[in-house]
Amino acid sequence: MRIIASVLIAALILVGAGWAFIEFFYTYPDEVAAAYLDRLLAGDYPELGGYFHSQHPFPTASALEVAFANFADAYGLTLMELVGINPIAETFTAAEYTVDLRYESKYFDPLMVQFHLELTWDGLLNWKIIWKDNLPLPQHGLSVRYHRTRLSSSRGSIYDRQGRLLAGRGSVVAVGVQPGRITDPELLYEVTTEYLGLSRDYVQAQYQAPGIQDHWFVPLIVVSEERYQELDQILRPVPGIFFQRQYIRAYPLGSAAAHLTGYIGEVTEAMINQYPERDYQSGETGGRSGLELGLEPELRGRPGYRLFVEYESGINELFLERTPVEGKDVELAIDAQWQQIAYEVLGDRRGAFVVLDADSGEVLVLVSTPSYDPNEFVQGISHARWQQLSTDSNQPLFNRSLQGKYPPGSVFKVVTAAAALDLGLFTIESKFTDPVELRVQGNLIRNFQNQDFGEHLFADAVIHSINTTMAQVGLAVGAESLSHYFTSWGLDRAPDFKLPADSGQIGNPARSQVGLAWTSIGQDQVLVTPLNVAAVFTAFINEGFVPELTLWKADADHESTKHQVIKPETAAVMCDLLEQVVLEGTGQQAAVDQINICGKTGTAETGKGTSHAWFGGFVRDVFDRNLTFAVLVEEGGIGGQTAAPLVREFFTRLLARSDLGGN
Repeated sequence: MRIIASVLIAALILVGAGWAFIEFFYTYPDEVAAAYLDRLLAGDYPELGGYFHSQHPFPTASALEVAFANFADAYGLTLMELVGINPIAETFTAAEYTVDLRYESKYFDPLMVQFHLELTWDGLLNWKIIWKDNLPLPQHGLSVRYHRTRLSSSRGSIYDRQGRLLAGRGSVVAVGVQPGRITDPELLYEVTTEYLGLSRDYVQAQYQAPGIQDHWFVPLIVVSEERYQELDQILRPVPGIFFQRQYIRAYPLGSAAAHLTGYIGEVTEAMINQYPERDYQSGETGGRSGLELGLEPELRGRPGYRLFVEYESGINELFLERTPVEGKDVELAIDAQWQQIAYEVLGDRRGAFVVLDADSGEVLVLVSTPSYDPNEFVQGISHARWQQLSTDSNQPLFNRSLQGKYPPGSVFKVVTAAAALDLGLFTIESKFTDPVELRVQGNLIRNFQNQDFGEHLFADAVIHSINTTMAQVGLAVGAESLSHYFTSWGLDRAPDFKLPADSGQIGNPARSQVGLAWTSIGQDQVLVTPLNVAAVFTAFINEGFVPELTLWKADADHESTKHQVIKPETAAVMCDLLEQVVLEGTGQQAAVDQINICGKTGTAETGKGTSHAWFGGFVRDVFDRNLTFAVLVEEGGIGGQTAAPLVREFFTRLLARSDLGGN
């Protein structure tokens, strides 16, 4: 019995020892498989060698690293994760599993990879992996390489509301010289300065640069086809000047719509780093300004890619493809022909011209002058030319219509007057006596040219732009209410046009009575954009409602979003007053025979001894549209004498063209 007991005890000890060994020292095959995959996912290739079976071939750490790096680069691998390990068969000395991995890429759709993982003993109880050459991809293993090619997307075009091209595929003309054919340099400098706006130093530097050959065509400037037609007969007779047509992205309106369209140019390193999701490539072009920049994702689309497997035999096989997403075309509310007329009307003045559809809120005209020709930028602008544009004191690159913030002067009196009428503080019959000089806390406010209007009505103060009366009206309205109306009109909010745009500001009229008085007549800290001024007048023609402004063409059945700013009866009274401004007041030079222009002049002091000239207003039923508008001429002097005639010229030219109506 003692012997039996001893044997049983020994057996129990052995079983316990075996159990302890298995529990604490033995590694199960699924644990080995999981640890191996952890190292693989971590990219710890040197550690993987310890997991492979010594009696079966397996790759070096270097081979694994090179293969995975090549695949990761070509595929654009951003994530590799283990989805699952599922057993197929497990015996005492062998095990097999199905492994599912998920690869994610910045270029291609996610890729699910499934392969078999086999393990067996390598010695007693020592589980090791039998390498099957099934990674990174099970069907190809380590013996192949991968490469990716890029498929470009075509850039979308920008059209006006009538489907006319504003930016897209077209042709431009490079104006240049052939150095060996120049016989009269002085004549060359004279015509390129007068007709192309190029300085003598710039032209000289271009064709006399080191390495330039006499027979070369040296481009000086790129112009639109329309501009070329104007220049051809003038420049062609000049010895040495030649033209070269180029088929590239073009801007048919050229400088007339430059601040809208902007331009494309070669992407910079900063852009490549800032927008990695766009996968910019060095040397390609992208939006650099205007809507070309603001709508870059939509216009550019998305490039496509192909992933190829390269076999040792030299054969390439397509493995994956993501088709390009073509750029979208964009249709603006702008009317290209109206835009061109407004640009021509402004001429070489520093200013802006804005026209809105008062009902839909669509922007029909958005002009800023002086301007530049975006066609110059398409194939790369020279440093000298860029310096010339960017340092020009007239700021041709600056969009005055959206970014220019100016004191509105008397054109702001329509806000003050509307607020006073809307609050019931005055009627158009309210009587005033002109003090000639209004003293506010020791500060004097005078009328334009020190005019004395004597006894008059509220209506006269608007029609004849009487500073002393409108300042008193503003003091009665109060800073809080005036600021409320400013905000309610939306003048302190910048529009979302995908373009750089500023908001207006009323400042702090509550800080003093002096500040409030001057604010009421559009001076002090009040600053607005030309777009702001055009938007103000929508409330009068829309019975007190202001539409949400949009740069995009509205659908035929689109109903604009409007919000009420003033009462309908206030708007009606203001319409009558603004009609009288043009009939008998300060805006008479805006009058057009065929239509009824209504509006308000503004002569805004700049603080530099000069004045900005304004005219803003509205007109009904022009080509079945109710329109509002604003014209600004920087340091143009008197609004009624400078800005108002430009409005008359614009609408006169517009009405003379029966083909300029439409949707």
